[in-house]
Amino acid sequence: MYSFKLNYLFLFIFFISCSDSTSTKIVPSSTEFKPAATLTKTQRKFGQHVYVPIYSSIHHEGNLFQLTATLSIRNISHTEAVIISEVTYYDTNGKLLKQFIPHPFSLGKMASKDFVISMADLSGGTGANFVVKWESDKPVAVPIIEAVMVGSQGTKGFSFVSRGKEIEIY
Repeated sequence: MYSFKLNYLFLFIFFISCSDSTSTKIVPSSTEFKPAATLTKTQRKFGQHVYVPIYSSIHHEGNLFQLTATLSIRNISHTEAVIISEVTYYDTNGKLLKQFIPHPFSLGKMASKDFVISMADLSGGTGANFVVKWESDKPVAVPIIEAVMVGSQGTKGFSFVSRGKEIEIY
């Protein structure tokens, strides 16, 4: 009986010691996305307007399949912040549906910010898109701007990425 209890004690200590006490189950939020002053034309030396296709719904085997879409803006500069001055969402017909930011925001170095279109939001249709405007007063690495779409129904699942396309540079 004594060895039985000792074995359980050993197993308990073994499992406790194997747990990773430094890991966290909380996803960090974007703390490096802060209000910023608007750059004047003389200050604004670098930037782009970027078009990002969003597929909030797609046709599959004769059915319309709903997806959640996440726009991700990633500042890949390890030395400078960039200013995000516009994040707008348009439907299939080019009608403006939503402006996601009311004024410019600074996106810190190596930071990212996400904007989500819920699977339940059908307003964009199959040809929805974002336009993102970023700018800087210094030369910086061009941010990565892309969308990730995911969805599942029963045993079927879809996920894919679409990269942003520069439509204007300055």
